[in-house]
Amino acid sequence: MRKLTLLLGLLLTLGSLHAQEKGQFVLQAEANAGILFCHPFQGTFNSIDLFGSIGPVFRYQVGEHLGIGLGANYCLHECFQYLPIFADAKYNFGTGKAKPYAEIRAGYAISLKHTAPSLNGDLNWYSYSVEGFYSQLIFGCSIGHSDLGIGGQLVNMKTSVNDVLGFLPNGFHTYYKNRLQPALFLHYAYNFHF
Repeated sequence: MRKLTLLLGLLLTLGSLHAQEKGQFVLQAEANAGILFCHPFQGTFNSIDLFGSIGPVFRYQVGEHLGIGLGANYCLHECFQYLPIFADAKYNFGTGKAKPYAEIRAGYAISLKHTAPSLNGDLNWYSYSVEGFYSQLIFGCSIGHSDLGIGGQLVNMKTSVNDVLGFLPNGFHTYYKNRLQPALFLHYAYNFHF
């Protein structure tokens, strides 16, 4: 009981320090659309694929300019589906109706769907999934409750390779390769203040 009382007291103190904010808590509903630069297991970038994402970010306004929070986005790509869960920090550079901002995120992407194995010319099977490190950097402008921005993303792509080798008992050897995939995207969000 004593710990709960101390925790509630700390939260009330932090909330009263910055009472000038319209809302201490912000629920941000966002949508992103962009391009992911993909490359095969052993090569350089050879395709540019469209992707989109939607999701919430729950943020606490630490002060007039800085908000910190947690979020998750459902990301849909032609071949992949993944769910990044991330920590978020947003800094507003102004105090007027139109405020430039920078937002940074880092977390972990969980694979929901991956590509089916495909056979290439040298009889090796390849399969791709997005899982592991995830980060975004967004620059934009807040106008009223809306955010408009442009961002960059890095996400880990895991490649599974099955080499067809006739001399092994099961006929193949499996190994994995991780590689950070870059992306560029347009960002829109609507902020609900509490």
